Amino acid sequence: MAILGIIGALIAFIGWIWLVVVAFKAGGALWGILNIFLQPVTGLIFCVVKKAGWTPFIVMIVGVVLAVGFGGIDAFNNYPGVNP
Repeated sequence: MAILGIIGALIAFIGWIWLVVVAFKAGGALWGILNIFLQPVTGLIFCVVKKAGWTPFIVMIVGVVLAVGFGGIDAFNNYPGVNP
């Protein structure tokens, strides 16, 4: 299951980069810089205000869910105190 956590992190990173590029193109330098440093809050605000970037935002959220969900499950299952 650890592979799904790694794939999820990679998908989240790709979605983040994609959203930053869309923010620079559609919103200018300020939106791009804010999206670099203040994700995911600024990403959501950017998508609502500018009506652009929903696809990369959803890709990023799916990646985070995969990384946290499956990566966390794997870390929990490998904890020595859980399975005696």
